[in-house]
Formats: sequence, C-alpha cells, structure tokens
Amino acid sequence: MYLPPDRGVIIIENSRSIPTREGGGRISGGLLRSAISFIMFFAVLTSISSAGGNMNCPDCPDWSNFDAWWARYHKNPAAAEPSTPQAARTQAVEARNSSEEVEVERGEYPVASILIRPGDDLEGRVLLDARSPEDYERGHLPGARNLYWRSLRAGDVLDLEVAAGELRRLGVNETDSIVVYGRGDDSAYLFWALDYLGHQDLSLLDGDVEAFPEVGLVQNSPEPAPSNYTPSLRPELLVNESILKEAQGSVRVQIVDTRSSYSDRAASRISNSMYFKPEEIYSDPEARTLKSPEELDQLFLRRGLEDRMVQIVYGTPEACGLYVALKAMGYRATVLDGTWWKRTEFAVSSLS
Repeated sequence: MYLPPDRGVIIIENSRSIPTREGGGRISGGLLRSAISFIMFFAVLTSISSAGGNMNCPDCPDWSNFDAWWARYHKNPAAAEPSTPQAARTQAVEARNSSEEVEVERGEYPVASILIRPGDDLEGRVLLDARSPEDYERGHLPGARNLYWRSLRAGDVLDLEVAAGELRRLGVNETDSIVVYGRGDDSAYLFWALDYLGHQDLSLLDGDVEAFPEVGLVQNSPEPAPSNYTPSLRPELLVNESILKEAQGSVRVQIVDTRSSYSDRAASRISNSMYFKPEEIYSDPEARTLKSPEELDQLFLRRGLEDRMVQIVYGTPEACGLYVALKAMGYRATVLDGTWWKRTEFAVSSLS
C-alpha cells in the first residue's frame, strides 16, 4: 500500500492483557493500547483513501481502486460488452477457480479485433508500414504509408511531438481505421505507440509481412494530403518513474523483463521483475505469428501471469510484442519504454 511521505507507518504489536481487578470496570492496559492503535490505524487508512493514494503522482494508478482508475482512461468497447470473448474468458477463469465447467469458444482471441490475417479485407483502411524506408521501398502493401518506428523516438523513448507530426505528414486522422504491419517487434512498437496516442480503430497484421509470399507487394507510394491529427493520450499505457515507484509496492502489478540478452538482464534489471522469453509467444518465430489463444492462455498461466493483475512490460521493442499478445488475450498490460529505469533506485544487478 502507498503511504504519503509525510505520514508514518503505525505498527500494532500484540499485547498481553493485564487482568482487571475483580468487580472493577477498568480496561486492561493491553486492550487499551490495542484500541488506541486501531483508532489511529483506521484514521491513517481513511486519510489515504480520501487522498486516492496518489498525492505525489496525479496520473499514477490508484492501486486501491485500480479497476475504476483503468476504466476512466480505457475505452475498449469490447470490455463493456458481456457477450464478447473477453467476457467468456473471464467467465471461464472464474469457473476454473470455482471448479465449474464452462465452455469457451475455441480458436478466437478474447480481443480478436486487434489482429489482422493475410488475405483479410483491407478496403477503406489506412495501412502503416513500420519498417525502415529501405525495406518499404523494396516492396510494401498497396496504398501503405511508411512510418518507421525508430523515427518516432528521441533517444530511446517515444517522442509525442514527433509522432503526432509524422501522423499529420502522412495524412492520418483520428477516426481512420488503421492497420499496422511490418516485421515482428517493429510493428508491435508502432501498434503500442498508436494505442498510447489514443487511436481507437487500430489493428496489427499478425506476422512479418515478408513471410507471406501470397501477399502482393508494390513499390509505388501514395501521396496523401496532410492532416491535423491530434493525440488523445491513454496514460495507463505508458509507465513513468512515478508509476514505477507506485507499482513497486503493489500486489496488483507484475513487472516483466522481455530482453533477449542474458548479459543485459544480469547486468541490470528492475527489482521485483520476472523474466519472459519473448520468442515464446510465437507459433512461428520466423514468421512472427502468434500462438493460438489456447496456447497463449496456457503459456501465460505457466509463467504466472494473471489477467486480474497489471503487467508492466519492459525491454522495447521486444516488450511491445508481448504487449500485443497480452492485449489480444484480454490482459491489462502497459509498457515501460526505454532504458531510463537503469538510472533509478529500482535498478539492481545479478552480478557480484
């Protein structure tokens, strides 16, 4: 639980009651101390609750009432519909915990709308190619516009002004139906960036576009008119230092390291983090196509990931691949972008 820095922590010790004198009405010393401690402890809890638990970080999650905080920012229509696969999966999880049997539709991701397959109808949708300009020029989907994921970053983090400027340059509007594609983690990063910028109608091509020979690539590029794209940020999808500090003491959070290099993890990692090998989410590591919903469900369960908790994934761009998989399965994932955490008090080393 988060405690504001100007309040102390009250420790209630077990006390042995002092017997009262026969026939007397005096309260025992131990009971009196316990009663006073309880009153003071309740007062602290009340003051913390009224402050929302986030006095030093107005945009940080309220871990004492996370569901309400998440709902305030998150506008996922599927989450509000009781008949969606998301609701079916939640029902299945609850049934599993209560030893009841409920059949869930197989072969469908709980949030299936975010994934596009090769051959799906793309008519009327804006295609964004996340690959490098060189790869784009060698061949891209008809009508696709090139938005190289690295061009959106300043240093090693997302630059909001640059991202918004690039979207305006490419003629993207907030109401467009966007399909992102590219090469594995590259396109996953662009998907997450657009998700964070607040784009509602957003999907990702499942797999590396170059891994599907049946997909016809062209070399002519569109020349759209510039737009006035305006982001509508979703603060729950990007972790800053204040949020990381809040999360360190919360039982509602799982911090997940997705970096492939063992030496990087050994040299520096976030305290209280677990490791998840990013390649495990793919049925075909070369084509970068996700495993089936059933396989992902079992994989996440084996790794101890829980959909009732929040996953902070870090190690971009690999983290964004896991972000997409978690999102498709109805989890509440968020991304820690960049390596700034290495300069904080939360960085620890496994090396002596």
